[in-house]
Amino acid sequence: MKINNGIALTVRALCQHMGIEYDSSLVFDELPMVDAVLPAQAMDPKTAATNRVEYQLLNQAVEAEKIQKKMTMGELMTQVSISGMSVYYDAMDQTENLNLALANVSIPISDWWGGSHKIKQQQLKVEKAEVELEEKTEMLALQVEQASNEITESWFQLKITEKSVEQARENLTITADNYHSGILSISDLLEAQALFQSANDTLTEALCGYRIKKARFLQSVNEYN
Repeated sequence: MKINNGIALTVRALCQHMGIEYDSSLVFDELPMVDAVLPAQAMDPKTAATNRVEYQLLNQAVEAEKIQKKMTMGELMTQVSISGMSVYYDAMDQTENLNLALANVSIPISDWWGGSHKIKQQQLKVEKAEVELEEKTEMLALQVEQASNEITESWFQLKITEKSVEQARENLTITADNYHSGILSISDLLEAQALFQSANDTLTEALCGYRIKKARFLQSVNEYN
């Protein structure tokens, strides 16, 4: 009863977490699978970090500061405007065309000192954004490397646990044969069964741990689906 109640509560919690309506007839048709080989991890951590959304946002922030600097510099540059006008008139049977061209040159001399200070401030913002990008990229790369190490350790632990289950199963088979032959007692058989159950429990925990580590690794390299 405890097992059945625990399963029902776990299913309810899962449905709530996923945002779906609880259904008592819900059945999981896919069991967690074990990868036969360790997932490929040939990608360089720093290269993988550049695929992260966080990196792309920080990179866009740097580009935005650079554009802002160009706009500030543009406000202080000499501005030249050219305009033209053509006039046609007819007076006393005489016609005449007048073409006028005007050029206006604006040099922001009065604001040059303040504008120069604005450019320096904007350059500092660009450098600050670039430093933040570099620091966060290193942090993201460390996350990728840590996730890679964790999935590697978890995978090898899982393989060792699988061998332990095989050994416990073989031990239970031999112990059961000897018990039925009258060589071993019931206590020996119960102990072998307990060891086999314990090995399976450890395997379940190792499998769950591996799936979590794998999900974190795929998430760290932006390949989680």
